[in-house]
Amino acid sequence: MRSIEVFTIACALSLCCQAQAKKPLKVYILAGQSNATGMVKTNTFEHIRMFPETAKDFADLFNKDGSPVTLDDVYVSQWKEKACGKLAPRYGGGKKGDMFGPEYAFGIYMHKKLKEPFLIIKTSEGGKDLNYHFRPPSAGEWTPPEGHPDLIKKEDVKLSPLPIPAKLDLADDWTPEKPYALRRRHMGLDGFKGAEIGKVNGIYPIYLLSGPKGKIKGDPFLQGDLILGVDGSGLRDDPIAHWRDAFYSSKSSNGDWMIKITRWRRGKIETFDFDFCDTIEGGRAKLPEYLAEQKKAAIEKEKGRGGYYRDMIAHVKSVLGDIKKAYPAYDEKAGYEIAGFLWLQGWNDMINEGLYPNRDEPRGYEQYTWLLEHFIRDVRKDLNAPDMPFVIGVMGVDGIDDPPTGFRGQFQQAMAAPAANPEFKGTVAAVQLGKYWDHQLAALVEKSSKLKEKMNDFKYKDGLTGDALKKACADYRATQITAKEEEILRKGVSEGSFHYLGSAKIMCGIGKGFAEAMIELQGTKKK
Repeated sequence: MRSIEVFTIACALSLCCQAQAKKPLKVYILAGQSNATGMVKTNTFEHIRMFPETAKDFADLFNKDGSPVTLDDVYVSQWKEKACGKLAPRYGGGKKGDMFGPEYAFGIYMHKKLKEPFLIIKTSEGGKDLNYHFRPPSAGEWTPPEGHPDLIKKEDVKLSPLPIPAKLDLADDWTPEKPYALRRRHMGLDGFKGAEIGKVNGIYPIYLLSGPKGKIKGDPFLQGDLILGVDGSGLRDDPIAHWRDAFYSSKSSNGDWMIKITRWRRGKIETFDFDFCDTIEGGRAKLPEYLAEQKKAAIEKEKGRGGYYRDMIAHVKSVLGDIKKAYPAYDEKAGYEIAGFLWLQGWNDMINEGLYPNRDEPRGYEQYTWLLEHFIRDVRKDLNAPDMPFVIGVMGVDGIDDPPTGFRGQFQQAMAAPAANPEFKGTVAAVQLGKYWDHQLAALVEKSSKLKEKMNDFKYKDGLTGDALKKACADYRATQITAKEEEILRKGVSEGSFHYLGSAKIMCGIGKGFAEAMIELQGTKKK
């Protein structure tokens, strides 16, 4: 055979093999709330490089000069027409391009394993819950199963009413030692906040930190008051919950909007009837009109139920309908494959005491599990990806609460539960994000926070102001926190704990954990 013929055949075979080797573009979807958006500032990469061990663990994220890696064949498409482009640590919250989320480390470590191009579509929005905003269309209404704690109504539990004391063993001008440090709890009216202060004369008063906004006839609620009892009973050991029960019962559909309150004010104890209509402009005469407006608002709110779910699906379909806009090198002949879904959410559901009244009890968050299972089924159906690998990022703020001792641990169990459902075997994984929580960094943040309380003492207790206050604060801080600790705080933290401290070390751990879970699911799927 002539050499030119051999060459022609070899070229043809080579082109044929290249055509066969073309793979569909993998597409990964990242959804959730603010932590999925990403609230970590890029300057916290410095914290990773401060220590040889973490620098080694995350070496794949950095170039030789220490700058973050950019991948040329992995792209990110953000929600709502925000910046899109090559994978880099810049697709987070804010407008300066200096923040990122889990997509960065996820993209780096997925690419290291796959060694092929892919696209990440982000559909995240801060402060959104699964119960309302991302509610899946098939969820319907939740009915607690038999034996669920939500079925046990408080009125069915016979609690002996606590007698309201005739006097308190407190000075007439008593105030808590550090009222500015008390935990502020919402009490059902705009601006109305109180704090639990423990047991006093056999009951558990609420210390009023602020009265309701707007003038109410007679000033029944002033800062510094103690609410001792409602409807003739002294407040229980969960006084805010006791107050809320009475408050919302009086305003229910068959309530009379009246409540009997016992109050302590400067040594004097008074019991009086309070009409919650006084909080409405125009009073009781305007109640029918007010209720009609509330009903109308409720109907409008109901229309928005699941709105972010619908927007999420619409956005993903929009990107997939014009992939070249998000991934310029996309090969239409090769097509695409929805390769996986990442879910990083939960904060707003976890703290929703109204929706989850028994959240610190076993099964208290069972409704979240139910919603998330519907969510998984629905996204697979709506995106026509019936076996799409789905990775759940289990709430990891403050670490793993195991065994669960409070609502955080109960929520972690509820988030992880779908992965144990036989229906989702081999296609759903739960990643305990608490594994990546930096306890040492969090302890430093807590230490720094406690110092602020001491500095408040300088201001409010010792009466220092101006330069004297600044000097006292600086001198005290210097005795409590070392220069090395100050450096760690400066380089390691860029946000609050609910945003995983805005820590690159934590968020990159999360992204890497997501990649490992996704790779394992994809391996299971191939089998």
